[in-house]
Amino acid sequence: MAFEWLNGFVRAWKDYPLHEGSRIGGRYTIECLIGEGSYGLTYRCSDIENGRVYALKQSRPSKKTAGRVLLEKEYTILRSMEHPNIPRCRDYLEYKGSNWLVSDYITGKTLEDLIFDDQLIYGERESLAVIMKLAELVAHVHSRGYVHLDLRIPNVILQEDALYLIDFGLASRIGEERTAEAQVRLDPALLPEQLPPVVASDLHDMGRLMLFMLYSAYEPVRGEEERSWREELKLSPEMRLLLSRLLGEQAEPYPDIEAFAREAAALYEKLL
Repeated sequence: MAFEWLNGFVRAWKDYPLHEGSRIGGRYTIECLIGEGSYGLTYRCSDIENGRVYALKQSRPSKKTAGRVLLEKEYTILRSMEHPNIPRCRDYLEYKGSNWLVSDYITGKTLEDLIFDDQLIYGERESLAVIMKLAELVAHVHSRGYVHLDLRIPNVILQEDALYLIDFGLASRIGEERTAEAQVRLDPALLPEQLPPVVASDLHDMGRLMLFMLYSAYEPVRGEEERSWREELKLSPEMRLLLSRLLGEQAEPYPDIEAFAREAAALYEKLL
């Protein structure tokens, strides 16, 4: 027990976020920590050479080689994306035992911010408007031969009418065997039969993301037992079918993102 406690303390000490003003690679000045994941820490930084603000992701020192390998993989994937609504990789370096990935810093609010902090309510049509923009980006990711595997509300940023997709730390090439390091980061209950990575994984995530948006309008009844989304949400039959196909529940799943996008667009117009 004492050894486990000491081991955990050492890991926490190694991974303690760097202070504001720390200089990385003689070029990037850390401004603040903006996110933490299992294998990386992300900061907002300024570039002393051009004055621009970037996102700077560090491989966790305690993860050693595993963290560096995963960040290098993310670097390779980001370089292949080349889309204006996906952060562009600007630099990649090794410094003091960690690898560092420099990418565009996207301003705006995540769907998580909008739902939980701003308490924005998403009806069926509003949810479809967001998911159709996301589907365009996911289709691009798939066209490059990858799946994102982490389509969650903290990774979708809205900036006025534009939508951005961030955090490719879990992304993998379609059909490739997942590493042990990546595997432990996944929810084992999520599509457990689908290994290696497949397009259906992203479609399933999009269904869960839509449920988060639609639940923003749900008002639970005090003392009432928790029920399934089909019972709790008042949705049109078409929306129920669309969600069921995304989630692979009681309906034929979508074969690809394009098939889903067509049905989503048709339902969006019908809800006018």
